[in-house]
Amino acid sequence: MHVQKKTILYAAGVLACGNLALQALGFFYRILLSHFAGAEGLGVYRLVHSAYLVLNAGCLSGVTMACSRLSAACEAKGEQRRIGAVLRLAFRVFFTLCAACSAVVLLLGGEIATGLLGDGRCARAFPFVLLCLALTGVENIFKALFIGLERMQYTALSEVGEQAIRILAVGLLLYGYQGQDYGTVAMLIFAGMVVSEIFSALFLTRLYRRSMPRGAGATPIDRTTARQFVWIALPISASALIGNLISSAGSVLLPQRLMAAGLQYEQALAALGVISGMAMPLLLLPVALVSSVCTALLPAVTAAQATGNIRRVRALVGRAVTTVGLIAVPATAVLVPLAPRLSELFFHQPLTTGYVALLGAAAIASYYQMATGSLLNALGLQHLNVAVSISAELCQLVLIYRWCARPTLGIYGYLLAMLVTGLAAAAVDFCILLRQTGFAARPLRRFGVPLLCGAALYGWTRVFFRFFSAICPAETAALALTVLSACLLYVAVLRLLGVRLLRYLSRRIERPPLPRLCMW
Repeated sequence: MHVQKKTILYAAGVLACGNLALQALGFFYRILLSHFAGAEGLGVYRLVHSAYLVLNAGCLSGVTMACSRLSAACEAKGEQRRIGAVLRLAFRVFFTLCAACSAVVLLLGGEIATGLLGDGRCARAFPFVLLCLALTGVENIFKALFIGLERMQYTALSEVGEQAIRILAVGLLLYGYQGQDYGTVAMLIFAGMVVSEIFSALFLTRLYRRSMPRGAGATPIDRTTARQFVWIALPISASALIGNLISSAGSVLLPQRLMAAGLQYEQALAALGVISGMAMPLLLLPVALVSSVCTALLPAVTAAQATGNIRRVRALVGRAVTTVGLIAVPATAVLVPLAPRLSELFFHQPLTTGYVALLGAAAIASYYQMATGSLLNALGLQHLNVAVSISAELCQLVLIYRWCARPTLGIYGYLLAMLVTGLAAAAVDFCILLRQTGFAARPLRRFGVPLLCGAALYGWTRVFFRFFSAICPAETAALALTVLSACLLYVAVLRLLGVRLLRYLSRRIERPPLPRLCMW
């Protein structure tokens, strides 16, 4: 595998194009789900999906991170023949965990659906959940390998194709059914997901075989590789498993606490469906750009650390935090004033201004937490990320229990809990990065400039939307012109502040020369 000199802008751009296409397809997919499943159907699907996320986290999160980090380190050190051993080890660990989880779910599916998820209808989807998990594992391990090798275009192509097939498969299944049994609706959604995962698994397997150097697959798994793999995978898997268990407990607990606040069960389940299937995906649209930058930086940070280039590690960590702010805060500020109208237009679901504002602030906090947590994992500080993320999830669960049962808060208690715990976790991760790497804090540049841009864009977006709504007969045209005007204003504000984002991201990700004694 030949090494290419790439820039962060190139890698992030490839991923961003794929993620934006994925977001557009995903947005259409959620409109389709809301049309055929409704709010209550989305609530049942959300309960099943929470169980799927727990299984996915326990079986895959640590495995994929270990695969990305070890493949990036092998590439940086010129040990490409070890990559095949890393891949085979990842598959062995995943399928062992997947088989154990499948046995538990198949034996205790009814008890899990009724006792843990609180809705027996969820059990109908479990066989397809397990099929989806196995296929997702194959897909994600290959994607993790390609990310470590900085071949971002492969993952982008796979994800876009998978989402397009998923929309088609799920749409046809739900259109053919059109019933009101929401357990069957959840089952059909996962059946469509299985069809799309088959495509991704076959597509990435084919790409790997074409790009793998001869003889690499036959390299034996040595003890050093196995030990490094376990050291990376174990704490991340434990963190993701516990975190998703707690998060899933929050999804199950939320309807119950809303019922304690005075809602009926159907209303509480619909509230969960609205926030998870409509409002949150709308406010999380910028995640396509944020995750692209974080993913593009991950192999560069790992490679710099593997070769002992501490100065480069500091520069990349600081660049990641700054870039996340410059993308996430302004983009969310544009969405917040438009979200109530977009929700009514696409989902036929009204949202209040306070609801959207709280959710937008929580989304920004989650972006910072995602970026800082990813950097800790890339630097081999996954044990610290474990402690922070689990503590944040536990605090959020406690706050949901206390606040959502209050009639004066209700669903707003859930949004407040997300905001408070997300900000706290991101702040702690940021302090750990400061102490461990010694990168320059520069709070004005990393946080002040993004907040200033966000405040300007929020105010002007409201003005633009009122202006274009008055002169445009079509509301979609008014929305499009508003977003375009906000983007132009964003570029102008950044130039006035002396920030050129594209130039900032265009610095080369060049692998430094290997020192005589390489640090792992």
